[in-house]
Amino acid sequence: MATVYVNGTVYTMRHEGDKCTAFVVDDGKFMYCGTDEGARAFGEGCQVVDLKGKTVIPGMIDTHQHLFAYARDLQKLNLKRAGSKKELLEMIRERASHTPAGEWILGTGFDHEKFTDQKELPTREELDLVCPDHPLIITRYCLHVNVANSLALKAGGIGRGFQAKVEGTVEFDENGEPTGTLRDQAAADIIAAIPDPLASLEQKKDAVEKACHELNSHGLTGVHAIQGIHCNLPEYTDVYQSLADDERLTVRVYLGYDELPGCHIRTGLGDEMVKYGFYKLYVDGNMGGRTALLFSPYSDDIDSMGIPNYTQEELDQKVKDAYERNIQVGAHVIGDRAADMLTTAIERAYRENPKPDPRFRMIHMSLLNEDIISRIADLPVVLDIQPMFVSTNVHWSESRVGHDRSRYHYCWRKLLDNNMILTAGSDSPCESYDPMDGIYAITTRCGMDGYPEGGWFPEEKVTVYEALEMYTKNAAYVSFEEDLKGTIEAGKLADFVILNKDLFHTEPEKIKDIQVEKTYLGGRMVYERGNSLR
Repeated sequence: MATVYVNGTVYTMRHEGDKCTAFVVDDGKFMYCGTDEGARAFGEGCQVVDLKGKTVIPGMIDTHQHLFAYARDLQKLNLKRAGSKKELLEMIRERASHTPAGEWILGTGFDHEKFTDQKELPTREELDLVCPDHPLIITRYCLHVNVANSLALKAGGIGRGFQAKVEGTVEFDENGEPTGTLRDQAAADIIAAIPDPLASLEQKKDAVEKACHELNSHGLTGVHAIQGIHCNLPEYTDVYQSLADDERLTVRVYLGYDELPGCHIRTGLGDEMVKYGFYKLYVDGNMGGRTALLFSPYSDDIDSMGIPNYTQEELDQKVKDAYERNIQVGAHVIGDRAADMLTTAIERAYRENPKPDPRFRMIHMSLLNEDIISRIADLPVVLDIQPMFVSTNVHWSESRVGHDRSRYHYCWRKLLDNNMILTAGSDSPCESYDPMDGIYAITTRCGMDGYPEGGWFPEEKVTVYEALEMYTKNAAYVSFEEDLKGTIEAGKLADFVILNKDLFHTEPEKIKDIQVEKTYLGGRMVYERGNSLR
């Protein structure tokens, strides 16, 4: 039986300003979008829901998330609230006091750049003092920087003279001893030795189901779940498929893997709930850990220009290999030199063999320059950006690259003005996955604390419509699903969200306070504020 929704403020997102008051849902899809009278005309016997003027938007899609890692991290020691090194160490000491000796302790989410005492990573020795009887590894919120104590280093075989697979990923002191700081692959090797609390399929499913319900509570009905093995960020297709089979999956999943499939499949294999998406490459590291690859040295470390994960030739070949197999290519790039390398690889693959609509994904694209911007404007690319990066990094970004280069740090207005398509992701668990936080960040260019007044390089702000477009219509486009979802119109999947306020009539500074009242997936309510649907 169809359900008729009337008396709403429904933003269809087909184009800016497009609204209706009513819609009809039947068999998981929108059958009609228009006036109250038109909706009621679908006949007697239909269930009628009075929206009472509430704001309705399409279900939102996070185009960059490490969903299984987020699910896994729900069980770890959450260090996000550590405001100082002293507080972080005390939190670890407290967890250790209640953990049987010998058991691993894993912590996540801290940001030493926000510490009020010492803006420094803790050392192996400091961790040993508060946690001497447990192997311990803690992960910075960016997921690229980790610190381990002596027992964890020993478990990973890391000591004096250790040769890392990727040069520069293990830090040593002046005596040749590891400091405890590990980056990317080096940390993954240690973590591989840790007993897995989510070893079975059912354990994984339970954890992911819980995480998906958390996403629903923030209006998310879709997520691009991305694997990054070198950062210990696995994803499991069978987990999502099995949840879907059990009718327990409450978000639509588009998967990205940093391995090419061993069988001859291409982008799009799957169904409306779980679909194979793209090949994910990691060209460089991150800005917080100074592993992002730059053309010029870091302003606060003139001996470093970051760490490349590939040579240009290696990257060219990897992009070409996926492209020739009709597999969408997506690549993580943070620094301007990494962005240049990816642009070059795409240019070479595409111009050698032009295809109609490859939609290369350039992920993050944090620090750019005029040359890169002009070159990518001529390529069939979509930019997967992370709005929250500007909000969390605003306090220290200029210390890394200086004021002049910072004009091209998260320069999203420039990209939009060059007619590029942008989508929005969170990079969760690195950042908040609440789209309202992301829309706040990208429209104000301020930290969650409101700093700096007026916004950081305010000329790069985007409008509320442009921001929401990145989470809806554009997010559907990048996965080749623009005919399936992303807007509220007849024939599309009935994924929609009811908000407690109209975000188009809310000051950008207050958008982060908007709450989701209900979330629907295929016409089925999967979240209601104040009511557990699990």
